[in-house]
Amino acid sequence: MFSIEEILVTLLSIPGAVLAFSIKGWAKAFAADKLGDPTPRNMGKLTMNPLAHIDFLGLVFIVLFGFGWTKPTPVNTRYFKNIRRDNAIFILSGPVACIFAGFCAIGLAALFSKFIFINDVMLYIYYIFDSAASLCISLAAFYMLPLPGLDGYELIANFLPYQWYRKLYYIERYSMYIFIGFILLINVTNLGAIIFWPADQLMSIFWNFWSLVF
Repeated sequence: MFSIEEILVTLLSIPGAVLAFSIKGWAKAFAADKLGDPTPRNMGKLTMNPLAHIDFLGLVFIVLFGFGWTKPTPVNTRYFKNIRRDNAIFILSGPVACIFAGFCAIGLAALFSKFIFINDVMLYIYYIFDSAASLCISLAAFYMLPLPGLDGYELIANFLPYQWYRKLYYIERYSMYIFIGFILLINVTNLGAIIFWPADQLMSIFWNFWSLVF
C-alpha cells in the first residue's frame, strides 16, 4: 500500500511532467518552423497545449518510473536548407528547451523555498517547481541516450552514412520494447545513477546560481 505522502508526491510531480513534455514538443515544432518546415505548425504542434504533445501512456510512465515519452513531432527534412545541420538543430532543440525550463523551474523553487514555513500551500508549490526542474533536466539527459526513438540516437543516425543508417532500420522496429526494457533496467539497477550524473551536476550548478540570487 502507498502512504498518503507517497501519493501526494506522485500527484505533485504531474505538473512537472506536463511542463517537460509540452515544452519539448513545442521547442521541436518551433525549431522546425524557423528552419522552414511548416509541418509541425500545420499539425497543430506549435503550441504549449499539453494535449498536442502528451502521450497518455508516456505520462503514466514518467509519473510512476521517472521516464516517459511524448507524441512525436512530425518533420519533413526536405524543407531544410542544410539537411544534416538543420536536422541536428531540430533534434537538439527539445533537450535544450528542457534544460532551460529546468533552470527557470529551479529559480522558482529557490524563491518559494524562502516561504515554505508560512503554510503547506507554499511547501506544495515549492515541491511542484523542484520536481519540475528535476524532471526537465533528467529528461534532457535521458533523451540524449543513444537508444532508438530518443534524440541521442537520432542525432547519431543523422550523421551516419546512408548505407549504415539502413542497417539500423531493423533495430528501430523494436524501439518501443528496447525503450521500456531500458526503463525497467534502470529501476532495478544502479545504472540510473551513472547515466544521470551529468544531470545531477547541472542541477547542483543551477541551485548554487539561484541560491546566490535569492
